[in-house]
Amino acid sequence: MSEKQRRDYGSGSISQRKNGTWTARMVIGVNEKGKPRIKALYGKTEREVKKKLKEFQKEFYKNDQTVVQKNTVESYMLNWLHTNKKNTLKPKSYDRLEQTITYQVIPQIGHIQLAAIQANDVQNMINNLAEAGMSYSTIKKAYDAVNECFRTGIIQKTVLFNPALGVTIPAKSSFGKKEIRCYDENETKKLCEAAVGIYSNGKRVYRLGDVVVFDVNTGLRLAELLALKWSDVDLDNRIIHIGATRVVVKDRSADAAKKYVVIEQDSTKSQTSTRDVHLNDDAYGALLRLKEVTGAFDYVLATKAGKPVAPRYLDRMFRKIAVAAGFEEDKIYGLHSLRHTFASRLFANGEDVKTVSELLGHSDITITYNTYIHLINQQKKNAVKKLNSQ
Repeated sequence: MSEKQRRDYGSGSISQRKNGTWTARMVIGVNEKGKPRIKALYGKTEREVKKKLKEFQKEFYKNDQTVVQKNTVESYMLNWLHTNKKNTLKPKSYDRLEQTITYQVIPQIGHIQLAAIQANDVQNMINNLAEAGMSYSTIKKAYDAVNECFRTGIIQKTVLFNPALGVTIPAKSSFGKKEIRCYDENETKKLCEAAVGIYSNGKRVYRLGDVVVFDVNTGLRLAELLALKWSDVDLDNRIIHIGATRVVVKDRSADAAKKYVVIEQDSTKSQTSTRDVHLNDDAYGALLRLKEVTGAFDYVLATKAGKPVAPRYLDRMFRKIAVAAGFEEDKIYGLHSLRHTFASRLFANGEDVKTVSELLGHSDITITYNTYIHLINQQKKNAVKKLNSQ
């Protein structure tokens, strides 16, 4: 397509295409045949393309002129991930960041040359993710990844500016509230009864079924349940200590036979997740029954061979228990719903949000408040209604 040419001395070639878009070109070297290597930048207006060319030139002359310009946002961010973040993040957190960069950032702006990236490119990324129906959390993580990467680059003097500055993300309030799936008292009773079922010969229907009763009365995360050892249990004082997790992460070993592997971390999700949990009668009874099954092993939830059970094992068992309890498919929420059920029971009994937050091991009380706002509002309504009878 022919273009209308114009020259800006010392700033390369700028031209307007017949379709109205603008192009800036600059010679950045020669190829192996001695022919010029051209860097092309595009924009909707002359002003935009001149700005991109100016930033490109700054980066070009500031760094290695034959290497730097081969660097795209994709290669730059992946290098930051592997170099700066690998040794600072827990494996699970590293996996999440890698997924954000791979599936949200790179498809949107990964192809853009590092020196040509602008704030409007990042803004378009945010807008596109929102239009695609992504959650607020997903969009925020994508923005945070770009922002932190380029902020680090400025400190290390590998980039000139942060294209995330001035970019806005949609207000959290504009997204629909994610429904918290939990069971009411009647449903919880049915689940627990099914979980501790016994055959006519006295054998347990579900070898580790008591974990349902235990979790609905403690609210532990799946990763915390999997890592719980009998050495963490003080039956005399009815206390368990939560200080480790078992999580599924990407297997990055050179000879990996599987794509993912379960690892144990000597730490919890956050500092406040490390906590002591007191046991009520139901949780205590469930733990005593589990001890009859796995007490000879290290882990509370152990296989017959004494190894820690896999997350998939508990998921499958819970599904079978829910079916046995008579639940339809739309009522089989998954094991994490027991944690939400624990919280809902606490709010229904009038517990304050700070206490619930501490029992759940949330890093901040606002997480508890935002997660269970509908339960808190219902608690307020019930409190006001009680005044009518006084």
